[in-house]
Order: sequence, then C-alpha cells, then structure tokens
Amino acid sequence: MNTDRIVSGVLAGEKQSIARAISVVEDPRLSPESRQIIKGIYNHTGKAHVLGITGPPGIGKSTMIGMLSKMLSQKGHSVAVLAVDASSPFTGGSLLGNRIRMQESLSKFGVYMRSLANRGLSGGLSRSVWDSVMVLDAAGFDFIIIETVGAGQADLDVVYLADTIVVVLAPGLGDQIQAIKSGIMEIADIYIVNKMDREGSYIALKDIEEFLAYSVQGEWKVPVIGTNSLTGEGYEEYISRIISHRDFTGKDSRTRLRRYRYELKLALEDEMKQKIDSEIRRLVNENAIEDMMSSRTDPYTAAESILEDLLSSDSAD
Repeated sequence: MNTDRIVSGVLAGEKQSIARAISVVEDPRLSPESRQIIKGIYNHTGKAHVLGITGPPGIGKSTMIGMLSKMLSQKGHSVAVLAVDASSPFTGGSLLGNRIRMQESLSKFGVYMRSLANRGLSGGLSRSVWDSVMVLDAAGFDFIIIETVGAGQADLDVVYLADTIVVVLAPGLGDQIQAIKSGIMEIADIYIVNKMDREGSYIALKDIEEFLAYSVQGEWKVPVIGTNSLTGEGYEEYISRIISHRDFTGKDSRTRLRRYRYELKLALEDEMKQKIDSEIRRLVNENAIEDMMSSRTDPYTAAESILEDLLSSDSAD
C-alpha cells in the first residue's frame, strides 16, 4: 500500500483517496498504515469546523443533516458528513441501507458522506471517527458534520471532538425529560426542536428555554431553534447560529486544546494496547501465564510485574 500516494491525494481533495484513507483508518488490521497517513496529513488539519449532532433516536437527525448539509453547500461551503451507526457487538457490522440512499441524494449537492460503525464502543464514537475527521479536515472541507448513534449518555464523547454541539429534540415524545436525565442537555451549544409541525412543539421550546433560564451560561448564550425539515422552517436561523458559534469558537483555543488532549489520550491507549497485546502473546507462547496461575499469583500483581517489565524494556531501548 502506497500511503504517500494516499496522503497526497487527500491533501489534493481527491474523493477516491479520501475514501481509501478512511477505509484504512477504520480497519484495525491496518494500524501501521493508518498511523503513517495521520502523520502525513496532521500538519494540514485544524481548519475545518466540526459540528456534532446528537439526541435521542427517532427524532429525524438524519433528515435534518440532509437538509442542513445541502443548504450549507448551496451557500458555498464544502461539507462532509460522518454518520456513526450502531454496530453489532458480535460482528462489528451495521445496517447502512438508509445511509446509502442518503449518500446518493447528498452527492448531487457536492456533499461527501461516509457511514462508520461505532464498533460497539460505549462512548458512541469509535477511534476511527477521530482519524476520519482528520482526513476530512486535511482534505479541505469547511464543515464536517458528525451524527452520533443517538444513545443518550454514550454520545457525550462528541464533546471532545466537535467545535459546535447541537442537541436535537422533538415534541411529544418525552425526549426533553430523558435528555435532561442523561446529561446531554448540558453539552449543547445549540438546541433544536425538530418536527415543529407536531402538537406540543412550542411547549417543548418553552421547556428548554426554562431549563436554560436556570442554568449557568458563559459568554455564549445557547439558542433554542424550532425546525421543520419538510418545509425548511427555522433552517436559516439554524445556519446563522452555526456560523456565529464558529466565529465565537475561532477566538478560543480551548476547544482545540481539549480535542488534542483527548487525541493524545487515545493515541497513548492505542500504543499501550499494542504493546500489551504483544506481551500477552509472548507470555502465552512461553507458557508464562500458566506458571503465574499455578503459583497463585493474583492478576493485579501479575499485571504490575508485566507493566514494569514493559516500561523498563522501553527505557533500555
């Protein structure tokens, strides 16, 4: 595999190279190649605005993202969408039929879309999502929209990745109360009440505004916007608020620092996992694990000894 060619293609904005790069970073078997790609593109990242859209399942997030990305594209912005789908805990695969139809529709407007499985992770965002965002950022997209799996507490990981977080709710489903319980109400930069044609929509808006009235807010005052994805109602204000928040966060380096800190944490975890897996394979081959069990060595003591040996061998190297 020629990773240099993939990197140069990504930096040139070639769709085929972008797709290939994301396929590589999504495949855990291609970790060395994935690292080479990220190392090659990293200094070209940091320009895109990452928009994380989360909320309970079944409230029209996909339809909303379709309308939003199309309108952003029509206003002259280059847009990429990463749709994170729940995956099987046994096979790691996910059902992406509706995503294929959505992708075909958005491609007519120049929007790049890719579906990723969350690989059963409790955080809602798999490691490959982070690297895929870097690929799209380096490719020159103005906006990268991430749709999370819609699993409440599990979607809080988006806080560390997105520059702007949109929490989407809908009237009449009890979503507001559930969202408050799960904690996602506390992470929003923008609130959206979708499906404003439904009964109770204005009550839902009022409930969120009352929630905000009793919340501590910083310099950015969180807006609450009602939308209807069928008619386009509320989308002009929605986009205006996104642009305003992009300008607001552009003056603040804390969001980038928070993201880098989490990326570093994930990279360290990957590095340690690889070393530990390698050490476990060596111990299995040498029957050392059986010896530990036979000598009644508790797992914590064994783990401390293994980690100490790993760190000392790294220092010697």
